[in-house]
Amino acid sequence: MASARGVRAVIVGGTGECGRHILGEIICSPVYTEVLSLGRRTTTIPDVYKATESDLKKLKQEIVDFDLEKFTVENWKSYFEGKDVLFVALGSIFAEARRQPGRAIDTYRLVDFLLVARCAEIAKAAGVRHVSMLSVDGANSSSWFSMLKVKGEAEDAVEALGFERTSLWRIQSVDKDQNSFFEKLCKFFFKTVPVEDLGRALREESEQYALRKADFPPVSRYSMRDILEFVRQAKEAEAKKGGNGAISEGKEAGQQPGCDQSDEGSDPHGGAT
Repeated sequence: MASARGVRAVIVGGTGECGRHILGEIICSPVYTEVLSLGRRTTTIPDVYKATESDLKKLKQEIVDFDLEKFTVENWKSYFEGKDVLFVALGSIFAEARRQPGRAIDTYRLVDFLLVARCAEIAKAAGVRHVSMLSVDGANSSSWFSMLKVKGEAEDAVEALGFERTSLWRIQSVDKDQNSFFEKLCKFFFKTVPVEDLGRALREESEQYALRKADFPPVSRYSMRDILEFVRQAKEAEAKKGGNGAISEGKEAGQQPGCDQSDEGSDPHGGAT
């Protein structure tokens, strides 16, 4: 169960659109009392969250050199100590990485596998219990498709660390409301979730776990259907409270999305973000 001090989080990748909305959700949640954002630059909370001065006081930001020789357990473990959950929102756009001659797979693999695995390694060494990581539908370390293979390798590496709780969010497409050609193409071919709803789903699931750990298996691979179910639950809670949907300890427990999927994805057939 959540302690009296509330839930403390680390987020890596909080400068991207997905990360900023995850950050907005947890910063404005009364369940979260401390949030550390690690990134190459500082980030801001999207205006839609209307973060108050009190909310913003929860946030601490550290500029990180993600050089793997410097971003190590020895150098960064202290930043993760005392935290309850790690949110990993690191990710490259594969279509853009391919525009870098001779570096397509190297660049993509560095960010989406090596850095993800290193963040999880540091968090585990520091005693973080829950890792919540963005992935893609169809991720598989045996895939012939490079993007799905790298994402699958990242999932395998994080799961192998043996966190008390591992949440893997297998997304098809995220609507960031940027109206780009790539985004329009994804909306045409794949199931899409608004970026605000993605952040809402991760916040809702993490709060439910913090308050009712016994209801969750060690590992869940969430499909788009599961994401939308968490969004529905969060909006229902928001409607009851007339504001933020952070749950209280007295909220009734039922079987949660994906909780019967400890080893296999609930939607194994996949597209890509």
